[in-house]
Amino acid sequence: MRSDNLHRLHDSNGKGMLGCMFLIVLIGVVIYLGIVLAPIYYSNFNFESAVKTEISRAGAHFLDDETMTKDILDIARRNEINLKRENISIERFAGQVHVNVHYAVPVDFIVFKRALVFEIDESSFIGTL
Repeated sequence: MRSDNLHRLHDSNGKGMLGCMFLIVLIGVVIYLGIVLAPIYYSNFNFESAVKTEISRAGAHFLDDETMTKDILDIARRNEINLKRENISIERFAGQVHVNVHYAVPVDFIVFKRALVFEIDESSFIGTL
């Protein structure tokens, strides 16, 4: 009887049903991770691109810190990123404006929770009159 059970787990070519089941589970996990993580990374990519554009514009148009902060918060809201003023650091020195945006996005996997941390560090020369 024991050999019948072993025979059911392998076909005539020696390929096992366990390997096939493992591959199906692995593919399912990869698809799940893609569904959960892809929107987060896509939003971050769009947000980072828009922040870089905004900072280069801010240097050319002499925008003050409050205006830049408001614009960055608006960009975050459009990209569905929960960002607070405390997450934005703006420094000006040596004819440049340096902006650092640091934030975390909580991700709830089925078995655990984790925060994905993102940091955008961008600078621009301040235009001259």
